[in-house]
Amino acid sequence: MPHALRAVVVLPTYDEAGNIAAMLQRLLDSPAEPDVLVVDDSSPDGTGAIVRSVAAGLPEGRVRLLTRTVKDGLGAAYRAGFAEVLRTGDHDVVVQMDADGSHPVEVLPRMLDEVAAGADLVLGARYVPGGALDDAWPWYRKALSRGANTYARVLLRAPVADLTGGYKAWRADLLRSLDLRALTAAGYAFQIQTTLAALERGAVVREVPILFTERTAGTSKMSGAIITEAMGAVWRMRRHGPAGRPARR
Repeated sequence: MPHALRAVVVLPTYDEAGNIAAMLQRLLDSPAEPDVLVVDDSSPDGTGAIVRSVAAGLPEGRVRLLTRTVKDGLGAAYRAGFAEVLRTGDHDVVVQMDADGSHPVEVLPRMLDEVAAGADLVLGARYVPGGALDDAWPWYRKALSRGANTYARVLLRAPVADLTGGYKAWRADLLRSLDLRALTAAGYAFQIQTTLAALERGAVVREVPILFTERTAGTSKMSGAIITEAMGAVWRMRRHGPAGRPARR
């Protein structure tokens, strides 16, 4: 690698037993050589046991498991994972990505290169030249995804092409500077909220094109309730900023 950044990937999971072993292997085989923290919400399908089995055959710290006893949203899982990796201070870059294989691991070295070149936050972007959604997606899912992104980006006047994506590489110092306790969106609105907070701080944000693929095992966590929550959160962020509520006086 052309840089010496030490990265950790935070993977939130719930019922990802069909995906997690392959995902961990792809990360372990990556030239980026990241450590991995799996944040599992006590999956009943044995996801945590699979992670422990993989970790047992590796050097200490290469793959770790953080088990949460509650399932209270993607945002809460990420906050717990971020707090854990920032507590140790062992990593220069904190990467967030989905555990279902939809985010391409092969793009990770390029994202780290962008951080090494001066970016504070790098987005794996679907809606930039060279980026795309999997052809396996039906047209209405593509329309919903693109429409939701456009809705959020226009309302929030965000100068990025992919505001709703969840594949991100954070400079650890930037992530540490954010008040994550104030960024309380429970679902996918957390992705919008954190990128908006970074932009508000003047962070250097760059986008790298990715092909976002369809999962091959398990079921999607997206639901109508999550979409509704995200739409409402965007309006609150437009009015009050990333935290989505009035500042305390």
